[in-house]
Amino acid sequence: MAQATIVYFSATVSFIFLCVGVIAGWTANEKLHEFMYGKLEAENVHPEMLDGDGQWINEELLSVRFVDEDYDEDYED
Repeated sequence: MAQATIVYFSATVSFIFLCVGVIAGWTANEKLHEFMYGKLEAENVHPEMLDGDGQWINEELLSVRFVDEDYDEDYED
């Protein structure tokens, strides 16, 4: 009976420590990522997304997609 009790409590404590470790590791990873890359992502903005004063453009932007016609002709059967 004593051995079963020890196994039960050790398994329970191990599971609790596993849960706490996962939560603490996840939180630490988020904080580290925010610390290392948060400022870089905010500063690395494409210049075409800003107007002359350096403010974000809130209008609808035009995007152009070029299709290589030779690529389409090569695979016709």
